Amino acid sequence: MEVLLTVALQGALIGILILGTERLPRGGWNDRPLSLAQTKALQGFLALCIVIHHCAQKVFYDSTRPAPGPSGLEVMAFIGFMFVGYFFLCSGYGLYQSCRKKQDYLNGFLRRRVLPLLLIYFACNTVYLVGRLAMGETFDVLRLVCLLCGLELANPNSWFVITLPIMYLLFYASRRGCSDEALVTRRLFLGAGAYVLAGIAVTVAFSGINRYELFLGKWWYNTAILFPFGYLLGRREPEALAWMRRTYRKQVVCSVVLCVGGFLLSLMFGTVFPLVPVAVVFEILSAIGFTWGLLLFSLRGRVSSRLLGFYGGLTLELYLMHGFFVNLFHQPFYDKGTGILTIDSPPVYILLVLACGTALALLFMQVTKRLLGREATLRR
Repeated sequence: MEVLLTVALQGALIGILILGTERLPRGGWNDRPLSLAQTKALQGFLALCIVIHHCAQKVFYDSTRPAPGPSGLEVMAFIGFMFVGYFFLCSGYGLYQSCRKKQDYLNGFLRRRVLPLLLIYFACNTVYLVGRLAMGETFDVLRLVCLLCGLELANPNSWFVITLPIMYLLFYASRRGCSDEALVTRRLFLGAGAYVLAGIAVTVAFSGINRYELFLGKWWYNTAILFPFGYLLGRREPEALAWMRRTYRKQVVCSVVLCVGGFLLSLMFGTVFPLVPVAVVFEILSAIGFTWGLLLFSLRGRVSSRLLGFYGGLTLELYLMHGFFVNLFHQPFYDKGTGILTIDSPPVYILLVLACGTALALLFMQVTKRLLGREATLRR
């Protein structure tokens, strides 16, 4: 029964997306598949998927029970990386549109875009550190200093607010003093490609080292390539949308094959044949296929769900804040030797994490807005 309820909960989330999407008549197309309302609603859907993914990881990798049995979350435990690519795509796309509309957009860019994310990172790190200390974790002096300085992630999910500023800095360096958009795009792809290769090299070189202390882990770089793709999409949007409409059905099939095939091959090379670089390449291809599929979905419908729109305005805060409850409600609690609390029912566990994570995300948004100013809540 628990498995059925867990599967039903995931099905309900998909149902919210489908029922909240206005299906266009045969032959009709959404002229604005990348409108702010559309992208925010899809980002809200993906943020909820990420919450379930992190809960699924905790349940799937539960080592406290020798044979926990099926949970209904087995697939979600492995596909979280797919959900992140769309955020990078939208960030790249949004930067191009902002540059196109504002000639002096780069003036104050670092202060407006990069600094708020860094401040949010340190604020998040502090919140998590206080919470972990309050729950009974202990740290030696050196590690405590590393946590306070942000050299170690007190919240492992906060990698995103480090990677995104890196992409912003790459954009700033590529765009500053250059009016040739084709050259800017090439620089972005080269820079993002170098970032991915560097990430793979560091991960392989430091295999076995604590991945949170040295910022290791495939999630740091296996979707970042979607950022220059988003910039390219903004630059060639009319042609890209016309191309997708022209061969829509074939592209739906291709996106599914790329997403599913890339995912299965990444599993094979990540487990059966432990070749990390090859597995990462297939994860990247799978993320591209998934994001491509979302774009095709957007062409055929208008997402107007109020619930998804609400979470679309809370994506960053929810992403940063829900992880505390992922660990609090399912032992062990981070690095604490013993657990604090475990909710054995996966659907109840997910709903509680979502409810508490949403409440803390709203509070965190209000606090950062007051302490850091309006720039801290700019939507990515």
